[in-house]
Amino acid sequence: MAATISKIELKHKTMSVYYEKHIGEKKKPTLFFVHGLGGDLDAWKFIVKPLQKKGYSTIAIDLPGHGLSDHPKSAKFYKIQNLAESVKTVMQKEKLKEAVLVGHCFGAVISLAFAASFPQNLASLIIISPSFRPPHYINAEWKKILANHIINIVSFFSPPPIFPGHSTYPLGKYHKDYEWFGLAKTIIKNSLRSYLQSSKQIVNLDLENQLNKIKTKTLIITGENDTIFPLSISERIQSRIKNSKLEIIKGGNHVVVLNNTREIFRIINSHLETHQKKLDLSA
Repeated sequence: MAATISKIELKHKTMSVYYEKHIGEKKKPTLFFVHGLGGDLDAWKFIVKPLQKKGYSTIAIDLPGHGLSDHPKSAKFYKIQNLAESVKTVMQKEKLKEAVLVGHCFGAVISLAFAASFPQNLASLIIISPSFRPPHYINAEWKKILANHIINIVSFFSPPPIFPGHSTYPLGKYHKDYEWFGLAKTIIKNSLRSYLQSSKQIVNLDLENQLNKIKTKTLIITGENDTIFPLSISERIQSRIKNSKLEIIKGGNHVVVLNNTREIFRIINSHLETHQKKLDLSA
């Protein structure tokens, strides 16, 4: 894919956001990929490449604070709505009138917020391992308060990233829901501040009232054994978004975009082909 470092105008500042694009067939929609917490656009490469071979145009972004994008110090840049705005700004820069937005984990959270705020920019929504609320182990109010205080203090003293860039995602390795060595490598690439400020958005997450606003055709994909955002959360999302479908990957965990790439590709490709057939019939 062609690499682009683009300065985009957000509400608070002009900042550089890195993304990669591939131009496919004109009659097929563009897929816009948003990675998960601590990740970067390379996490999608095993799914993006076969979709490109099918003729789809693709854009994959490094979210602010991740990969080769700017790593801002201020906490306001990591707010979910501002991250959704950064996605919208890239879409506008690329003159995308309607895109298929694909998000995993934190990227799925941002994608839900985007769909609630900017439905006119979407042809379809695909969310993988999503949530609208914090993980169960942080639901208690006192835990949220404590986590926010710790994040704010540690973030203030956190240095910029040591080696900013993309992480390595080996094909064939089984990625667990919690990998502390992998987390350390992520922090080296993205900085502790970026990781903590992004995590803070998950700690304070509350998008339940936004779900009913989403009218875009939505595909939800989740692992049967996800321990971070369990299947019950995806089922709740599916029940609140009327025009939605839930696909469950048997035996899959939270990291299905790396552990179950063939199945994810098959599900997404089938969803796109069905959507395209309906568009052709209505034309």
